[in-house]
Amino acid sequence: NQIGAHAAGWNDKSIGICYEGGLDEQGRPADTRTYAQRCTLMDLLRQLRRDYPEARILGHYQLSPYIRKACPCFDAREEYLVL
Repeated sequence: NQIGAHAAGWNDKSIGICYEGGLDEQGRPADTRTYAQRCTLMDLLRQLRRDYPEARILGHYQLSPYIRKACPCFDAREEYLVL
């Protein structure tokens, strides 16, 4: 029950989720999630959706309009609309 340090301006009203990856072999932003990462992330988000039914699921870059971020390197809002 501590405030995280994951997204400026959102830390006190959000839950930050991190996964390993997000860069290709040349160090460029890319969706590098493995099948296991995708499944585990979906399971976690389903659990959080039950606990926080009104929460929005967004990517880091969708929270920082003034800071150019690529992470999580996929459109989280679109991908998790089904939840």
